[in-house]
Amino acid sequence: MNEIQPQQKMTIRYEVPITWLIGGFGVVASSLFYAGWQAADLKIQLESAVRLGKEVMQKQDAMSRDLMELKVKDQLFDAKIAQIEQRLNKADK
Repeated sequence: MNEIQPQQKMTIRYEVPITWLIGGFGVVASSLFYAGWQAADLKIQLESAVRLGKEVMQKQDAMSRDLMELKVKDQLFDAKIAQIEQRLNKADK
């Protein structure tokens, strides 16, 4: 009948020159350094954009307040003109 043969084990030896290992670690270290450098630069750009955004919002708020004051002053001047016209009309009659 059939006899079961034991499995053969294969072993593979990896031999890597030390210069390749050092080079590989150097590449990984330099890529991590570069990624950190880029992340720091992006953080600075983001902080700058946020600061500029806040400044724009403050300027926009100030302009809105000034515009509202101008509208109020315009309405007051219109009311004064209307009063003066009414007085002139009464004086003419």
